[in-house]
Parts: sequence; C-alpha cells; structure tokens
Amino acid sequence: MTHAPRTPARRSHQNTPKPAGHAPPDASAREPFPPRMPMGQFLFEYLHRRGVRHSFGVPGDFALSTFAWLEKSPIQSITMTHEPGAGFAADAYSRLNGIGLVCVTYCVGGLNVLNAIAGAYAEKSPVVVVSGAPGRKDRETDPLLHHKVKTFDTQRRVFDEVTVATTVLLDEQRAAAEIVRCVEACLRHKRPVYIEVPYDMVDREIPIPATFEAEWVGLPTDADALQAALAETVEMLRHASRPVILAGVELHRFGLADAVVKMAEKLRIPIAADLLSKSTVAENHPLYLGVFGGAMSSDAHVRHYVESSDCLLMLGTFLTDMSLGIWTARLDRARSILATSEAIKVRYHTYEQVHFPDYLAGLASAAIKPKTFKRQNPPAPFAALTRSELTDKITMTELVRILSLHLDENCCVVSDVGDAIFGAVGIRTSKRSEFVAPAYYLSMGFGVPAGIGVAIANPAMRPIVLVGDGAFQMTGTELSTAVRLGLKPIVLILNNEGYGTMRKIRDGAFNVISQWNYTKICELVGGGEATIAATKGELDGAIRSAMGSETLRVIEVRLPRNDMSPQLANMTAELSKARASKKE
Repeated sequence: MTHAPRTPARRSHQNTPKPAGHAPPDASAREPFPPRMPMGQFLFEYLHRRGVRHSFGVPGDFALSTFAWLEKSPIQSITMTHEPGAGFAADAYSRLNGIGLVCVTYCVGGLNVLNAIAGAYAEKSPVVVVSGAPGRKDRETDPLLHHKVKTFDTQRRVFDEVTVATTVLLDEQRAAAEIVRCVEACLRHKRPVYIEVPYDMVDREIPIPATFEAEWVGLPTDADALQAALAETVEMLRHASRPVILAGVELHRFGLADAVVKMAEKLRIPIAADLLSKSTVAENHPLYLGVFGGAMSSDAHVRHYVESSDCLLMLGTFLTDMSLGIWTARLDRARSILATSEAIKVRYHTYEQVHFPDYLAGLASAAIKPKTFKRQNPPAPFAALTRSELTDKITMTELVRILSLHLDENCCVVSDVGDAIFGAVGIRTSKRSEFVAPAYYLSMGFGVPAGIGVAIANPAMRPIVLVGDGAFQMTGTELSTAVRLGLKPIVLILNNEGYGTMRKIRDGAFNVISQWNYTKICELVGGGEATIAATKGELDGAIRSAMGSETLRVIEVRLPRNDMSPQLANMTAELSKARASKKE
C-alpha cells in the first residue's frame, strides 16, 4: 500500500468556538459504553466524557483517518498553522479547562509538537497527544516509509521522556484499556500522555469492557507518617510569629487553591505566589502579598517578608531557578516546609507515603491559634496618566502601569518569555485575573498560540498577549487562526529591536533579528487592526480602543533598545555582584 505525502492543513469547524471552561463531565459520562465500538469513536468519546471539548492540531496523511473520527465526535477540531502552535494552544487550554488535546501526524507532526509537550510536562499541564501513525501491516516488513526516522517505535520512545504514559494501539483487545489508562494518568498526574494510532487500526471495532480495572495509583497515605508530618508542621506554626504561605502552581493544577485560601483566612497567614502560580490566588485578596522570586519579586516588601519568615509554608511549589529568581532567593531550610504532590518535607525531614491533599486537609483542621497580620506598606494603586506624561516615551515600567489600569476580571494576561515575563511580575489588577505563561520551561513562541487556547477554553475571557518581537516572529502568524475563528485577542508586541533579554546576559550579533513591519500583520492574516504606540498617551489610547473593540487588535509597542523591567534590572544587578565576588 502506498501513501501520499503529508497533506496541507484542512480547515475544520471554522465557526465560533463552543465554550469549554471547568464544567463537569456531562450526563453521558455515566452511561455505559456499548460492548463494541470503532477505535476512533471510543477514543474521542472517552476524551469528551473526561472533559475535552476542543482539539488543536495539524492533519497529515497517516492521521487523516483519525481526524475523520475526531470530526464526527462532539469535540471541536481547531486546525492550526503549525504543530508547535497547536501544542502551545493545547497547553494553555488545559490550564483553564483541566485537560487539553493535540492531534498530529507521525514524526513530522509529532516531533514538531515535542517542544511544546516538553514544556507542558515541565509545568504540569495535562495534555493528551494523539498521533496518527503507519499501520500495523506496514510494520511487518520494516519498510522505509516516509516520515519514519529510525524505527517505527522512535517517536513513542522519544515521547516517553516528556509524558507520564504512552501507548501504541496495535492490539484491538487491549486498545480501550490502554486509552483509559493514558487519559486517567494525564488527569491524575496533571502531565501529558501520548497515544499513537496506526491508520489501519482506527476504524476497527474493538471490545469495550463493561468495567475498566483501576490502575495502581500508589499506596494510601501512611497514617503514622501523616500524623508525624502534621505534628512537626503544627509545632512550627504555633511558635511562628511571621509565617507565610508560598502558594505554588500545583494548587491550581489539582484544584486545591480555594482550600488553601480558606486555611490562610482561618489562621490569618499571608500568601505570596511565584511567577508560575501568579493569579492562582486572587491578587486583591487582603492576605495576598504579591509575587516572590528573589530579586525578581514584585516589590522589596514581598521579598523581605518571605525571606525573613520564621515558618515558610511552600504548598505545591516548584523550587526552580525561575521561582527562586535565578537562585537569588535566600530561603532557610530550617524554617521551611515544602509540600507537593511528590513529597512532604518539613525542615530536614522527608515524610514518605503522604498524599498532598491529605496533608492539606489535616493542616486545615489542626488547632492553631490565628496569627496577627496586617499588610505593611501595601502597594499603592497605579496612578492614571497625567496630561504632562502623554508624550513621554514608553518603558517596561510604564507599560505595566498603563496595562494594569485597563485590566479587569474578564482579562487573561498571556505572557511569552523575555522581559515580557519579568515585567509581568509587576502587573496587578483590582479583581481576580488569570495569568498564563511558560514561567519555568521558558519556551519562546508560547504567547500568541496560547492566547488562542485561552480564548477557546473560556470565550468570556479576553486574552491580553505580551510578546517580544523575537518570540512573535516564531509563532505570530498563528493570528490567522484567531481571525478564522473570530477570536479577539489583544496582542502587544514589545519591540526592542531583537533578543533584548539575551543582550543583557551577553550581547553579540546573534541577538539581531530582522525588523518586520508589524502593523502589516493584520493585512497578512486577513482581519483585525494594528497600530504603533511609542508614547504613553499612544499606548493608553491604543489599549482603551482595543478593550472596546470586538476584533483582533495588535499594538506594536516601541521600547528603548536598552530598557528593561525593574525585575530584570534587579536580577541582573544581583547576579553581577555575585559574579564579581567570586572573582575576588
């Protein structure tokens, strides 16, 4: 059997997206499956019952039969322009919806989406990867088929490194159980999984068990270890005069944020977030301090409060170089507790076999006298522009100020990497606002396709995308997908003439990129409006106009070449001092 080369992307379901959100599975989730179903039908029906409402992807010849079943399913297929964009969109979608789906073809599609899935793994985003593949018959003689790299198993083995479960559906007797195993692993671990579907298997009828064997999910919490961990934690909290909670991203991923906020309210313990978990806790909450990240903290008071705490309760927190301000944070392990889905560590003790939710529940019910806390030197609200400022040039500091004046609870700030993400530390809103960024993995090109994923996941929320000119050149043309779907993100292209953050680390000709005429992008993609803002007044007016519009808006923000956010300036200054001291 011969196969045509990879086909161009098909346009599918180009109407306005159906809302997703965090809605629970519908009533059909409780209905039994028939005893036999075509593999493709069962795959997408099961994903739909587990919360998937949209899929992002690019079809290819080995995946066309799989895409045909996707098109028949209740899941809406969103065809993107390139697999990396599909992966970033699915990642952002999963952060709001609870699970995401990306569909691609074999190797040329799967390996193209690999980087985005690696980022989803690193930052605990539950994304299901469905890849079309050569058929079972094709594998019998090991021919040199197009898209094949080394062996037929190459792509699956590569994805083993960036997922928590993988499968190749070559056995119809086990196919349904394998689909369930992978999807449930995705939901349980909040990390990607990989399902490979040979094109000559997807139409076959497969047996559907009446019940599925529960996969081993680990031993139950050790009651003695839990009590010991709680006893040591409670003892620290009772004697602490300045406790603080550092709320991590796992609280959002596992739906535990509200429980932690209630505990903080009961005990009167203030809360800080790190950059990856920004907006997990409402930023207008009276106990909220701000973003902590060593030298990248939102302000000096937040940094001082966290680093001087006599009981730092880190809940669901990733201790990465980014969350610790490129290692500029000064945390004392003897005064710290780190509780995550992977381990419970109280000072120098590690408690095995204690599940994170059980630990939080025990801590919330512990008898601890509420603390006395009053926010000292709360940050003043951002001041509106004065008439005399309108012609001033824009800086990152002023961009954050002006943008914050326009944000409300219906906005979601989506940040790409570079100074966009460092500057975003300082963004504050008067009400709860979502914030989505690759704040640990730091892959450039995330912002624009992630904005599409956000808009699809929650049509009531408007994405405000912050993206540098370098990152925009990687995936910015995905705006054509936004136009086709009738989405209306507001995209701020931060143009500082190249890889600005890299220039601060080490300058060279390698940081120079071509200068695009960004205001022509809307002509290219066939919709929306674009403008240039070089002064504070122009930026304020452009954002105000964009917020009142119902179409895609692109604002090219002209920033001084050597400007940087206070967070980036603080970090680079502190790192420079550290390097200088090592040389002495």
